[in-house]
Amino acid sequence: MIADSNALRDPSLKDYFLRSRKNGILLADTTLIEMWKRSALFTSKNSLLIASQFLDRVFVLKKTHEVLELDITNEEQANLLIDYQATVELRAVCHDLMTLPEPPLLRSFMAEKEEMAKHYISELHVQTTDLEAALVDVTKQFKPDQIKQLRTGEGVTEQTKRILFQLWRDTTAQFIVDNGVPHHEKGTLFKDVLGQLPARYSLCMLIYYVLWVQKGRQTGQQHLRLNDIIDMQIAAMSTYFNGMLSRDALAFNTSRAVRAVLANHGAFVGKDWMIEQAQT
Repeated sequence: MIADSNALRDPSLKDYFLRSRKNGILLADTTLIEMWKRSALFTSKNSLLIASQFLDRVFVLKKTHEVLELDITNEEQANLLIDYQATVELRAVCHDLMTLPEPPLLRSFMAEKEEMAKHYISELHVQTTDLEAALVDVTKQFKPDQIKQLRTGEGVTEQTKRILFQLWRDTTAQFIVDNGVPHHEKGTLFKDVLGQLPARYSLCMLIYYVLWVQKGRQTGQQHLRLNDIIDMQIAAMSTYFNGMLSRDALAFNTSRAVRAVLANHGAFVGKDWMIEQAQT
């Protein structure tokens, strides 16, 4: 399962590892960025304390831009999303973080990671600048009674569903263009691109919009949008695996909803994690 920064610090993570030797976690690059963006050395020691006890079951995913072209249609192909070199590096860092006395090069290494994370976050801030305006703009495509349907989840008409589906298609196409992802041949069916991350991330953002409507369409919360975008990226990646470990309701609920929608459209999603008895 994919674990976000909240899950890494949750004491129940250790219980998850102990339930079965098959249970492992995957960390997105954005989860590591969140960990390193401030006081990287101190934060990493605290965040990776539990995971460091099960290093052979901790993996790092490839960066988002490295996997946009991949068409993942089965469990075996999902392994292509794992960055094994970054995994080896993180395991070594975990070992050093828990070692006393502190290895001599660790502090400078973590300082470099912190600078890199700050640069990434500053770039991501640019992407969030127009997010609230985009949320408001999308609302214009719905009539007042349709907004009520989205807000309450009751009596959602076929016309409203068609608008949502078209938004999903359009945002996927725009994402592909904006990020320079090679286009599919003309005539490619939408169902044939559901194995790619652009379609899954776009679906996450669509569900994010619906949840925004259900929460009252609040604006003026730009400071929260950055974390939301990171959560949506992680939720999209979680669809290829067994789900998402998170204490964040938005991220967890989005992951579950996206998995359900994709499965309903016949797309590959990882098997839902089932609780197994702890092994002695």
